[in-house]
Formats: sequence, structure tokens, C-alpha cells
Amino acid sequence: MAHRPAPLPADELARLDALEHLRVLDSPAEPGFDDIVILATQLCDAPIGLVSLVDRERQWFKACVGLDVQQTHRDLAFCAHAILAPDDVLVVEDATQDLRFSQSPLVLGPPYIRFYAGAPIVSRDGAAVGTVCVIDTVPRTLDQGQLNALQALARQTSAQLELRLLNDQRERQAQDLAARLDQVLSEHRDTLETLSHAQRVSSLGQLTASIAHDFNNLLQAVSASLQMTRLKARKPLEVERLTDIGLQAVKQGGQLIRHLLAFARREEPSMVAVAIDQRIDHNRELFTRALGSGMTLKFDLLASSHDVLCDAHQLDAALLNLLVNARDALQGTGEIRIRTHPQTVRGDAQLEDGLYLSLSVCDDGPGIAPGMLSQVFEPFYTTKGAGQGTGLGLAQVYGFAVNAGGIARINSQPGVGTTVTLWLKVHPNTLPTTPVPPPQAASPL
Repeated sequence: MAHRPAPLPADELARLDALEHLRVLDSPAEPGFDDIVILATQLCDAPIGLVSLVDRERQWFKACVGLDVQQTHRDLAFCAHAILAPDDVLVVEDATQDLRFSQSPLVLGPPYIRFYAGAPIVSRDGAAVGTVCVIDTVPRTLDQGQLNALQALARQTSAQLELRLLNDQRERQAQDLAARLDQVLSEHRDTLETLSHAQRVSSLGQLTASIAHDFNNLLQAVSASLQMTRLKARKPLEVERLTDIGLQAVKQGGQLIRHLLAFARREEPSMVAVAIDQRIDHNRELFTRALGSGMTLKFDLLASSHDVLCDAHQLDAALLNLLVNARDALQGTGEIRIRTHPQTVRGDAQLEDGLYLSLSVCDDGPGIAPGMLSQVFEPFYTTKGAGQGTGLGLAQVYGFAVNAGGIARINSQPGVGTTVTLWLKVHPNTLPTTPVPPPQAASPL
């Protein structure tokens, strides 16, 4: 009598789909499944234990104890019979006496199966995809406790397969997310590079316009000096003094050009400890000449012992900007005051606590309307007519103050005048030698 393979289950196509969905066939050994067959062989006192998955034409062993093979043909599989009754344990006490298996090569030859017990592994959808089984080479049986234990291990195997699938799906999702994140980051980097380039071009244009504005102010100082030189041509000492003023303005113009070149090369400003009062005092005559004969410039410098970490030439340009703006507001006739004094700040919303040098430029001009005050430090905003200003002067002043560890603020009242105050952080290596006003929040001036 020839060996008779097991018939196909009624739900064979759905069963194969369920097995394929688990994505476990031909996967490497895993400790969780190995532990299950070890427990099965110990609980049932059997030499051979398997987690067997019944594929289309084979049975494949996810875990195996006592055999040296990884799979056998499905036609020879005892487990192919076990999956026909998903709710029961198939027990074959003596395979030589069972017509289904007596002529099987696995009974007549190695491993000489005599006893078999297999509990179906049932998927979440109710499909029997394989078994947890034990095999012996002598006829025998199992008691009810062992049968229950074998079914419990089959349920644990089903849970392990589902958990493995979830972990696999999670890992693939993580890989997909990582790949998408890499793509997004790559696109983001490309976008940032494009944006950075555009901002660079825009910033270069703004800086160029700002330096042109400052340079024009210096040219006015040169022009005033040359005009006075012509008038004083018969007085050599006076000519020499006026020429020195013009040369000083030219020197500062050269510094502005170097700032533009440094920006183009992405160099940082030259930050040094600057004695603000000394620097202003050094430029008194230059500022006076730049403003013209109709203006009176007064100085009230009370911070001679305090230095500020800043770029000295940017300080000159910022002050010149403020003075020219004040002169234009006064239409070339009036009084401008430059004041400095140390001030300890506590509890200010925009400034860190500490010692600051307050540098103010005040005029008694027509003032600025309240609705415009919040915009005056914005780039390209100007209250002047077309062709009379770039709108970058106060933006440059604000940027200088921020770079010096502080801020710029403006206070103006129509018909009363305007005061622009730079709060500049005092360099920590300079100590006050004169009394410092008591701590308070920084004035909005």
C-alpha cells in the first residue's frame, strides 16, 4: 500500500495567504521560538520537537530540536494532517499501525517516527498555519495535562508570530520614515542653501546701500572742509587744520569700504574695547564740519572711565547717521546734543541686567508722529522724500547697538524733538571710577 498525503484544507487559499502575511518563512532562528520547542520536548518527554509551518509544497521548521533538517516535502508531513482540525491535538500513538502514515518514508526510514503529537498554530484570522509538535521513535501517548500544555505552546507561538509581524512592520515603517526624513532634510538643506544665497544677495544689497549712505555723509564732511580750505587759502595754519579734517573723513570712508569688503568675504566685525567718550571727543571737529555752519553741536560726556566692546568704525558711522538725521530734521539750523553716562539696568524686558553706557543724540526738531516710531529702525523705512534717503541709516544704528550687547531706542514728540539712545553693554574689564546712578529699568529713550 502506497503512502497517502493529507488532503488540502477547505480554506487552503486563505490559509496560505495568512501564512504569507506573517512574513516568517525562511527567516533566521529566533530564541523565542527555540524556547517553545525546548519546553515542548521537556513537558512531553520527547526527543524531537518542532515549530512547523505548512507551506504550499513543504513544511518548514521555524524551530527544531532533535532533527538535522530544515524542511520536508508537504506530502510526507504529519503536520499537514494536524492542520485539518485546528481545534484539536493530533495524536498518533504508533505510526506503523496508522493507515495514513504506515508507508511513509519517515516511518520506514530515518528518523523512524513512531509517535507524533501536534497542536495546530492558529492565526488571528482562524487559519491553521502549522503546528507545535513532538515526535518519538517509540510508540507512546500523552496525558491530558501534556495535551493542554502542547495547545498552550501553540497559542504562544501564534502570539509570537503576530508580535514578530508587528515588530517587522514597525521596523519597516521606521526605515521608511527615516528614508523620508533623509529626503525631507536633503530638500530642506537645498532650500536653505537657496534661501541663504538669496538672503546673502539681499543683505549685500542692503549693506551696500547702507555704506553708500554713510559714505555720502563722509563726503559731505570732505566737501565742507574743502570749501573752508578755499576760503582760508591765505591762512596756511587754518588750511592745514581744515585739510586734516578732510583727510580724517577720507580715512573713515576708506574704513567703510573695508567693511563692505569684509562682509563680502564673510568676515566678522573688528570687536575691540572702545573708550566711547574719547572716540566721540576725537571726532568732534569732523562731526561739526559734517553738519555745517548752521548747526550747533553740544557734548555732555560723563562715561570717560567706561569702555564698550564694539567696532570703532561702526560706532563712528552710527553716530554720523544720527547726527545727519537730526540735522535734516532741523533743516540745517538748530542745536544737537550728544550725551553719555553709565547706567545700571535691572529688570528690563529687553536688556540683561548689568552696567550699560547710555549714548544719546537729541534734537529739538519737529519730532516724529507716534504711529511711525515703531517702524523707524526697520530697513528701508524712511520719513524722507524720494531720493533723500535709503531708509538704512537707523537700521544700521540698531544693528550696531545689538552687536555691542545692547539695543537702540527712540523717543519723539511732535513739536518737542527726538532723542535716540543707544544702550551699550559696558566691557567687563572696565570698572567705574565715578558714582553710577542707582539700578533701574532702562528708559525707553
